[in-house]
Amino acid sequence: MNTQSLPNLPDTDEPTAVVIDVTPELARVWLRANTRNRNTRERAVTEYARDMVAGHWNLNGEAIKFAYDGSLLDGQHRLRAVIEADATVQMLVVVGLPPEAQETMDTGRKRTTADVMGLRGETNAHTLAAVLRRVWAWDHGDKKFGGSYSATNRECAQLLAERPDIRRSAEIAVRTRQAFPHIPQSALGTAHHLFSRLDAAAAVWFFQRVADGAELPVGHPILALRARVTSERLDSVRMPEARHMAYLIRAWNAVRENRSLDRLVHPPNSAVPDPK
Repeated sequence: MNTQSLPNLPDTDEPTAVVIDVTPELARVWLRANTRNRNTRERAVTEYARDMVAGHWNLNGEAIKFAYDGSLLDGQHRLRAVIEADATVQMLVVVGLPPEAQETMDTGRKRTTADVMGLRGETNAHTLAAVLRRVWAWDHGDKKFGGSYSATNRECAQLLAERPDIRRSAEIAVRTRQAFPHIPQSALGTAHHLFSRLDAAAAVWFFQRVADGAELPVGHPILALRARVTSERLDSVRMPEARHMAYLIRAWNAVRENRSLDRLVHPPNSAVPDPK
């Protein structure tokens, strides 16, 4: 096999780069040259395909790579995503590489959503990224943040463009955590955004009281929340993030319903409630 046997590729033994519109049909043919590669990660294929369908896949310099003998060295996930998305995507393609070059591919550190937010100059980039990923998961039915797939960097950027108020949720999460360090910023920011959809002013007051616990009567749900997470933190209980979310939502719902709570309980493995 050599690159001459693969359509749309230049026939050369020297490293050569070209930009090609990769169709699903072309991707299928090229994947026949995928004779020695790592196992496919279906989650990555699905995430790439979602970005391609949404039009978020840009020409970014990352290449599909072929050896001079015609074997596919790098790009199987992107090619499979083209097929899954049933989309034509412009890609950089490099041919004529030595087969042993595959051993040094994909050894760099993956760019995270926090990296992307930082490059954009966003304040509280790490917290903002965490909140964006969890709001996206929540809106896609994953209320325990443990689903089989998660938001891509481009999906998080699109979510921020659609809901710029998430920046404010990240800011409040950071401030609340500084005052009351027993709930993760990601859960605080996600909960603030969800609560703000229902009543923005009430959400501001709720998180102020989570932070300081000031002027709350005995039996107030926020006092029960603060006592519960403080107790579990002091006991070194490893709490999944979904339980923090459940505690926040149960306290919020009780406040909204004007109910007293002497003790906050969320049974293990039970569903995370919806805020009201």
